[in-house]
Amino acid sequence: MKYLLLLIITTAGLAGCSKFLEEDPTAHLSTATYYKTAADAEAAVNAVYAAARPQNFFALETRIVVGDVMSDDAEKGGGGASDVAEIQQLKLFTAKPDNSYVQDAWQYNYHGVYLANVVLDKVPAIAMNAADKENILAQARFWRAYFYLQLVQLFGNVPLVTMPLATGEYNQPQVPEAQVWAQIEKDADSAMQVLPKQSELTADKNGKATSGAAKALLMYAYMWQKKWTDAQRLGEEIINSGEYSLAPDYAKIFTTAGEFGTGSIFEINMANIPGKGVGSNINLWINARNTWGYGFVVPSSGLVKTYERGDPRLKATVIANNDVLPDGTIANTTSSQTGYYNKRYWLPPNEIPFNAGGSVADGPTNERIFRLAVVMLWTAEAAFHNGNKARALELVNLVRQRARKSGGNTDMTVLPDLTTITLDNIYHEMRVESALGEHLRFNELVRTGKAAATLPGYVEGTNNHLPIPLREIQLSNGLLKQNQGY
Repeated sequence: MKYLLLLIITTAGLAGCSKFLEEDPTAHLSTATYYKTAADAEAAVNAVYAAARPQNFFALETRIVVGDVMSDDAEKGGGGASDVAEIQQLKLFTAKPDNSYVQDAWQYNYHGVYLANVVLDKVPAIAMNAADKENILAQARFWRAYFYLQLVQLFGNVPLVTMPLATGEYNQPQVPEAQVWAQIEKDADSAMQVLPKQSELTADKNGKATSGAAKALLMYAYMWQKKWTDAQRLGEEIINSGEYSLAPDYAKIFTTAGEFGTGSIFEINMANIPGKGVGSNINLWINARNTWGYGFVVPSSGLVKTYERGDPRLKATVIANNDVLPDGTIANTTSSQTGYYNKRYWLPPNEIPFNAGGSVADGPTNERIFRLAVVMLWTAEAAFHNGNKARALELVNLVRQRARKSGGNTDMTVLPDLTTITLDNIYHEMRVESALGEHLRFNELVRTGKAAATLPGYVEGTNNHLPIPLREIQLSNGLLKQNQGY
């Protein structure tokens, strides 16, 4: 295309956090004069990062709707069943192909693929430092793998596009899932060979892709394909790399102060920088309806009940009525659909965007994508399948021990070490460790074959994926084929 809209936000140190988010956007740059300098290359890859942030103020991120609301961890919340009914349709597995959340998931992920493809197409010809060029290309490969990971989980068979398309080439057929997974593996493996280690990033580069992030992404791709030996190998490499350690207090991980902690492998940067558009609307959508938010994604009673007695992770995840919040206020959750609110995106008054000079869309909470604890639990699952139950038990107990010592807990009888291990033990630990944080639950239920037995209305073979958006089928003149059951 002749003109490319670039939402480019690049390096700057931000007081109190270290986010590369402050430069002004650059828009409508002609491809005839762009992609000439090293600065152009850096700006182009930063545009890919920008594409991973929420793109639609008037909608909640589909990744959260699918991962949390479509699972048994959360109800839709908000102002009732008719408030954003399309989310409720997804929850009930009655969504149609014209659902706007389905369309957004397709459109925004392919937008990210397109921007990554532009980098991979245009940057090789730029005269610049060779190592810097390879790093930028590796970042683009990481992101292309990330966006295709979302697409294959959400839709199954999708078009596989690995270069910018010219006029007349836009109508691309779907390919089998195995072909998409192979491309994800290829891109992630290539990226991890080049990207720096976490310890090699300067503070102003926190949030940039690293070799550890690429390994975690590739590991998850292996988990989906049941390549247990490869998955455990990569998991052990991450665990033993010396780059990450479990943050000592689970209760602080999902706060803004806990961003880029010792156990963080990859996060998507958000920040309240007024006028820059680099924050998130997620805080607004999820904070309590009787405070400043819309009150969506409320924890389910089933999630609350699944925590073991005294597990400090419950208080770090769920706000119950009359809880004393970190700022000393008393929670009133009576307006919630379930009687609970979601604590993952709670903010103290001084961090609420409009109290800090921003708009309600300038939410500062980073999206946690990969954490060490989650990698440890995936590694435990892979080890179990590989016949190494002792290693699986060891890893699960390490995660439990950190949780036991979190949130000021002094009762060391809670979360006792397990003496034997089953897959259900591992799945339980994954649920309470990652609930409402990484938005994994629905996909984990699908991946492990537990969805049909867990989620009312879910039909195996149909609801494993969303429908292909109606608009895309119409634009393809029927070349794209609808998923089974829709």
